[in-house]
Amino acid sequence: MTSSSRRYLWVLALLAAPAGVAWAGLGEGQASIETARVRMSARHSVARAQQYTVHELKSANGSLVQQFVTGNGQVFAVRWNTLYKPDLSSLMGTSFGDYKAVASQAAQRGGIQRQFHHEGSDLVVQSSGHLQVFSGYAYKRSLLPQGLNPKSIGLG
Repeated sequence: MTSSSRRYLWVLALLAAPAGVAWAGLGEGQASIETARVRMSARHSVARAQQYTVHELKSANGSLVQQFVTGNGQVFAVRWNTLYKPDLSSLMGTSFGDYKAVASQAAQRGGIQRQFHHEGSDLVVQSSGHLQVFSGYAYKRSLLPQGLNPKSIGLG
């Protein structure tokens, strides 16, 4: 098997591998967070800021997922730090198709890719993974509360 074939298989595995847990995705309502909490068997805490609320799910194994929710109840950003590969299709919600397309293009460039960064017109994603350390964030610019700089909340 050539190195190009191995690289392609690795990227496909990252994109298609099922994960053990799903969360509320970008653009979804905060009601789905409780369902995710039950699936994760996680502790749920909530922190309120002026323009948004952060729902934090922490499982017994230390995996942490944060969902940033607008005043009208929409998830505008997610951040994760987990031991296992998160279910990116759930985290990205309706943006997963866009994510998958740009991640597939990145796979064509070659080399082992443990980090991924995409900054599109609306969707921004940063992720990395290596042996029980998976971390990253994603947000949609169109859903950010007015005047909120993503860097001010650790996204970017």
